[in-house]
Amino acid sequence: MRTKIRKGLVYMALLIFPLTLNYFSPYLSVMAAMEGIIAGSILVFCLMFLSGMIFGRAWCAWICPIAGLSELTNSLNGKTVRSNRLSIIRYTIFLIWFSTIIIFLVLRGGILGIDPLFMSDNIISVDGPFKYITYYLVLAIFIIPNLIIGKRASCHSICWMSPFLEAGYLIGGLLRFRQLRIISDKDKCVKCQKCNVVCPMSINVMEELSDGVIGTKDCILCGECADSCPKDVLKYAIRK
Repeated sequence: MRTKIRKGLVYMALLIFPLTLNYFSPYLSVMAAMEGIIAGSILVFCLMFLSGMIFGRAWCAWICPIAGLSELTNSLNGKTVRSNRLSIIRYTIFLIWFSTIIIFLVLRGGILGIDPLFMSDNIISVDGPFKYITYYLVLAIFIIPNLIIGKRASCHSICWMSPFLEAGYLIGGLLRFRQLRIISDKDKCVKCQKCNVVCPMSINVMEELSDGVIGTKDCILCGECADSCPKDVLKYAIRK
């Protein structure tokens, strides 16, 4: 039941993506920074950071529109990926992009204003033929790595949003906040490996659960491992 609800939410997020695209756009955030403006996408990323302090990367499994694409492509290529190598690409993209925003804001003399609807006067993000080209290009950029490399390869390699969630998760941990995690009762484990097979993020869940909690930054708290476990070894919990 939980899996069906989660998939329903991300498919819904994918369906309304033409409405919300601008509010996740790295391009518009740079364009706005050139004018000294904080765009709506930056505000959304800040909210992601704050949510990450408690909920980690749950956004990636339960709300992100790209998660809907990942669910569809996983059925076409469910190969496990090596996240450590791919994450280098993601962090490089994030560093270049975020540094560019900071540089433009500094050159403009700081933040001159905040415009949540920057270049989105109609609120709807995709409201013209040219914008549909941009929309389908974004979808293709995220689909292709998944089809070529494997499960959620685009999340590991090119997502510019996940570093905000990861940073929030890290800061929340350092501040000793109570955070949502998946914990394990390792003594019940029969080593059936089902958790490893179903994990959409290619995490070695068997190895993680030996510590009593899945602590890797790649965990998106989708709950697939907990739902597949025949012995109820894994479950959600909120803890420091």
